[in-house]
Amino acid sequence: MTANKNLVESCQAALANLDWTAVGACLTDDVERVEWADGFPASGIPVRGKAAVLKEMEAPRRFEIRARRMTEENNVVVSESVVRAPLEGGGTFVGEACTIYELAGGKIRKISSFVAENKHPT
Repeated sequence: MTANKNLVESCQAALANLDWTAVGACLTDDVERVEWADGFPASGIPVRGKAAVLKEMEAPRRFEIRARRMTEENNVVVSESVVRAPLEGGGTFVGEACTIYELAGGKIRKISSFVAENKHPT
């Protein structure tokens, strides 16, 4: 696996484990993140800067991100993943995610994530 794919995999694992120090170590200071997801009030609104991105990523409980496939070209890694997260009222959210990571200097500079609920998980 390439260094860029390893970085993305490490960042996803740290995020799922709510290890904000490790997530922050993967990001540039001027990182930008945009998440597109139905039902999320901040869908499509860019968040800029490491502190703001980390705050926006905060989750109340651990969840799972399982990459099915990662593709890389130059300094861009695309990760197709399944996300499983516990819901506050019980049950589990299962989503399909496609996240595009742009890297610079061995860190993640931009994250564009597209998430849709999988209403028929296997």
